[in-house]
Amino acid sequence: MIEKRKATSDVQLSEDLSHVTELPQGKDFCEWIGGPVMGESESHFFLLGAGAWRTGGGRKGKWRVDDSLMGQNMFMMVPKDQWGKIRDNDFIANRLDPTEWEGGVRIIQKPDEVSWEPGNRRYISRPPYWEMKGEQQAVECDLTLGGLGKASRVWGLYSDLAATGRAGYHQCCWAEGTITVNGKTYTLENAYGIHEMMTFSETYDHTKAMREPYYYVAGLSESTQIFILSMPAGGLGYGRAYVDGQEIPFGLGEIVIDDLDWWTDPQTSMRVPGRWHVNMNSAEGVADLNMVAGGRIFYCFITRRGHTTRYGNLVKTNGRIFLPNGKNVLIKDMITYLEWGKLTMPLDGGTPS
Repeated sequence: MIEKRKATSDVQLSEDLSHVTELPQGKDFCEWIGGPVMGESESHFFLLGAGAWRTGGGRKGKWRVDDSLMGQNMFMMVPKDQWGKIRDNDFIANRLDPTEWEGGVRIIQKPDEVSWEPGNRRYISRPPYWEMKGEQQAVECDLTLGGLGKASRVWGLYSDLAATGRAGYHQCCWAEGTITVNGKTYTLENAYGIHEMMTFSETYDHTKAMREPYYYVAGLSESTQIFILSMPAGGLGYGRAYVDGQEIPFGLGEIVIDDLDWWTDPQTSMRVPGRWHVNMNSAEGVADLNMVAGGRIFYCFITRRGHTTRYGNLVKTNGRIFLPNGKNVLIKDMITYLEWGKLTMPLDGGTPS
């Protein structure tokens, strides 16, 4: 019998169930399970962003469907020497339109696992392990993620969902397994990822929260992890650094992200950043980081109130984390996922109510 790689997490299986029935009935809802996975194979760095969105609440609501389970797929492989300046690299991704996925919601609960199954993909939860299996857009994955410690419950506890209208967590993980694309199978090495689960009631509207650019940052190694979710228009600033299991928190007003270099993407004609300086400073510590993109993908999310455009960047991070006890930790070429995006079409559909 092959022994499983060690994994630790405080996530409970019940958290990865769908929680739609705990929200007000007949109102808009949104759930997400999945996350980014990054690693190396042969002469390339890899990014797979994959998961399932459950949206609904009525065809006159923001999601324009009664109930749908959308599969998200983002994939790129970038040569290891492609760093320092972002380029028009190839990638595979899909737009997110709930009307194209309506009906056929498959979320299967067993005593020891939960499986979300949009299309030909399966996202299987067995905390502290999670699996991504199956194919979407000719990208096939067979990946296992294992927790690297406690989860960050950025959106709040599920026990408070009925009162707050939102709950969810982000779990830093190691990752292992294979990705097959264009008939070739790649075995990932030095791979890490984030497993996420989030639930929102009708009170969450990303077209409002993304009227200003937002940032989602996940930098990962075995002993050190960095996580940031900054949505200025939504009043959210949440940062964490983990050093050998020690959690260093940063909150609203303690996170500054500066866009340093810009380029115009020839595929969208959008002007987007490709290099950043990040400073997080609290009573618990300081993180000072420089980030440079080596490749990008983009996707959009379409709703009744408009659509948002989101850029996912495969990034290298360098810098230091300073602790109150005088210790500092060098960050060198940490593989990182940085997502930047904003509302780009703030128009209602205009159909009769």
